[in-house]
Amino acid sequence: MGTYVAFLRGINLGPTNKISMAALRELATDLGYTEVRTYINSGNLIFSSTKTAATLEQEISAAIKATIGHSIDVAVRTPAQLKKIVADNPYPDGNPSQVTVAFLTKASGPEAKAKVAAIAKDHEPFTFAGKDVYVHYSQGLGKSKLAERFSAIIGVSATVRNIRTVEKVIALCDL
Repeated sequence: MGTYVAFLRGINLGPTNKISMAALRELATDLGYTEVRTYINSGNLIFSSTKTAATLEQEISAAIKATIGHSIDVAVRTPAQLKKIVADNPYPDGNPSQVTVAFLTKASGPEAKAKVAAIAKDHEPFTFAGKDVYVHYSQGLGKSKLAERFSAIIGVSATVRNIRTVEKVIALCDL
């Protein structure tokens, strides 16, 4: 039995894709996951399961579609992977609410870096690390064209969390 974190993409942003955390926990329990908990309202699901991360991504996404009616992409990582992401943060001096990690649902294509480079401003350095991409939005995310359209630019579905949120989720995994 392993502990996992599922990051749901694009839920509870304005009036679209509303999913209560209580409904998400119930869905996970119905799927047979144990030690189910959530962190904040943006779709961070922590649980234990014997299944693989790839199976969990598909299973959670399909269950959300079947029970709630939303098509939601899901990226699953282990606590060990998340700890490595924090340890390998290429922008450790950045504000943890402005340094983000985009959890990709699959590896990006070879052109992804060039596409991000074409949109990113000088104050938005980025680093690709396998199925994760760090971006330091040193002037905030609010007016960033890169932040606004990240998945479309990179060509792969991604859900973004800041380092502060990743650290909080890791702490919940250790409970």
